[in-house]
Amino acid sequence: MQNSRFNKIKTSILQLLISGLLSGMFMYFFLQKLPIVFFLGVLIGSLVYIFIRLYDTFVKPFLLLRNFFLALVANTISYVIIIAFSALFGMGIFNGFRFGYYLTNLSGFILSQEMLYGLTFGLTLSFVFNSYTMFNTLLGKNFLIKLLVGTYHKPFEEQRIFMFLDLKSSISIAEKLGHKKFLSLLNDFFYDLAEAVVATKGEIYKYVGDEAIITWKMKAGLKENRCLVCFFMMQEKISLNKQKYLSKYGLVPEFKAGLHGGEIVTGEMGFIKKEIAYLGDVLNTTARIEASCNELGEAFIVSDDLLSKMQTDEKYTIKSLGEIKFRGKKSSLAVSSVLQIAGNSQ
Repeated sequence: MQNSRFNKIKTSILQLLISGLLSGMFMYFFLQKLPIVFFLGVLIGSLVYIFIRLYDTFVKPFLLLRNFFLALVANTISYVIIIAFSALFGMGIFNGFRFGYYLTNLSGFILSQEMLYGLTFGLTLSFVFNSYTMFNTLLGKNFLIKLLVGTYHKPFEEQRIFMFLDLKSSISIAEKLGHKKFLSLLNDFFYDLAEAVVATKGEIYKYVGDEAIITWKMKAGLKENRCLVCFFMMQEKISLNKQKYLSKYGLVPEFKAGLHGGEIVTGEMGFIKKEIAYLGDVLNTTARIEASCNELGEAFIVSDDLLSKMQTDEKYTIKSLGEIKFRGKKSSLAVSSVLQIAGNSQ
C-alpha cells in the first residue's frame, strides 16, 4: 500500500506540473509574450488541476452512483466554474487583487463577448472531456477509443492474466438483506475494490452477478507482482471500511479469488451491443480455480504456472495445494494458496 500511495503522489505531482506548464505555454504564446504571463498561466493551470482533483475525489463518486446524465451535466458545469474561478483568481493576482474593480465592472464583464466565447469553449470542452471519461467509467477503460480505431475488429492472440473474484455466502446474504439492499451492498463492494484494480493497472472485464472478472496484460500484471498485490489491497480496503459495512448492512463482505494466466483470443463481439470479448481455456480454468476455494478452504488460490513467473520473495507465504483435476479436463493443474505476511502491506 505504501508503494501505491507513493506512486499516486508521484503521478499527481507530475500531472500538476504538466497542467501548469501547458497552461503557462498557452498563455505565453497566444496572449502576451511576457514572462509574468507564463507564470500566471502556470498558476491558473495548477489551480484548475488541484480543484478538479478535489472535486473528482470528494464529489464526483457520489454523483456517479446516482444518475449518469445528471452527473455528466453537474460535472460539466462544475469544471467550467472551477476553470473560471481559477482564471479570475489568477487574474486577481496579476492585477494586484483589485476586487473593487471587478465588482464595479462585474455586469459588463459577465455580459462581454470574451466571457461568452470563454464559457462556450469551456462548456464544450468540459462536456466532451466528461462524456469520454464517464463513458470510460461505464463501459471500461479506453473502450470507446479501442472501438473507434478498430483495435479489436480482427481477433488476435495475446497473453493475459485473469482473476475471478467472488463474494462469499452471497445467497445467504441476499436472503438476509433482500434483493434491493443486496444490490446496494454489491455496488459499495465493487466500488471499494475498483481502487485496487486501477492502482495495479488492471481492468474490470465484466461483472457476473456477485462475481467480478479482472484482467491484466501479462507483462503489466507480472510487474511488481501487481496481480497478487491487487487482491491484498482489496482485502485492506474492505478492512478499512469495516465500520461502514457493519452500520449499513450489519456485516462485512468477504471474498475469494482464483488467479491464472496464459494465451487467449481477444476480439469484438456483438452488433446491437458491442463488447470486447476474451475467449480461451485460461478463463475456464481460472473460474474453476476460484470455485475450488471453498472446497480447499482457501481465500486466494493461484496456479503454480503463473506463480513461477513472479518474484514472490519474503512478502508472501506460498502453500502448495498439490494438483487438482477439473471435471471435463484431461490434465491436472498444480495450484497454491497465497497469503501476505503480516507487516508487508503494499
